[in-house]
Amino acid sequence: MRLAAIILAGGRSTRMGRPKVSLPFGDETLLQRVCRTLAGATTTLVVVRRDAAQELGQLPTAAAVTEDLEPGAGPLGGIAAGLRWLRDVAGYAADDAAFVTACDHPFLQDRAVHALADRIAGFDLVMPNVGEILQPMGAVYRLRVLDAIERLLRAGMRTPRSLASATNAKIVTATELATFDPGLGLVRGINTPEEYAAALAELGLPPESTA
Repeated sequence: MRLAAIILAGGRSTRMGRPKVSLPFGDETLLQRVCRTLAGATTTLVVVRRDAAQELGQLPTAAAVTEDLEPGAGPLGGIAAGLRWLRDVAGYAADDAAFVTACDHPFLQDRAVHALADRIAGFDLVMPNVGEILQPMGAVYRLRVLDAIERLLRAGMRTPRSLASATNAKIVTATELATFDPGLGLVRGINTPEEYAAALAELGLPPESTA
């Protein structure tokens, strides 16, 4: 099984008040940090932006970029765009998989990504459940779930959580997740200036450092 990474970067960053993709994290941006981590953990990396006009800044040469072709469809549309790119451009097969995350997850660790992906044997989807909430940003999806996603989109569904009941899914509890990801970095995003400042402090980075 080949393992790719899909990073959703098309959000409007409303609560942050400025684009999260360009937030400084040490000598790189938040998006660059996420790309760097996942480029070393997966065979293919694709960033999904909302349209061709969205600026992402300089990305690693290993990162491909595609656009969300279903505006207004929320994260489910972005995941569909990434999976289609992997299938149609990168040649991924139905049994191959992708770790899906958002651009605002600075605590990702490559070993945790692999440990989560190892749990997909016999399943089409592995999704954590933390705080009694399914976490689609921090889950592993086989390419074959694209068919289920497209059915949900046609039915007007917008949330990837719907896939947990629409596919052969393994749900990983917070307790199990903590055995290989003690800080739960796979599912920790930042949405506000306060969370951004706290993340910099936790990572030992200076506040408002220059990328």
